[in-house]
Amino acid sequence: MSKPILCVDFDGVIHSYTSGWQGPLVIADDVVPGFFEWLDEVSQLFKVVVYSSRSKEPGACDVMAMWMAAQRRKWREAGGKSPLDPTGTPVEVEFAHEKPAAFLTLDDRAICFNGTWPDPQEMLAFKPWNKQSCRS
Repeated sequence: MSKPILCVDFDGVIHSYTSGWQGPLVIADDVVPGFFEWLDEVSQLFKVVVYSSRSKEPGACDVMAMWMAAQRRKWREAGGKSPLDPTGTPVEVEFAHEKPAAFLTLDDRAICFNGTWPDPQEMLAFKPWNKQSCRS
């Protein structure tokens, strides 16, 4: 039986994106803390597919994959370990050029539709997690 697809956004979710947009082939910042530990755990239940607004640009998926591999090496060198994978084998992640038909999506710039249409003014005031003044 195949695993359900979990679509994970890149900028602001995996890539900390503190420097903002630098272009589709430039990834200027580090990984969001805790990502690799979470990835090792979530990949036991889901097929992880990364999709970004940059994904359609030629070469962007390759750049994201190389960045992620470099970030994982950096994490390992700093002592990062996975209790689920003590061998250090990287979890397989797919980088999609088009948004996949996913079971679930994790994105920093989304509102969960609950059957009630959201207020446009509240939508306009939306802030992603890393721009909110009250983070726990």
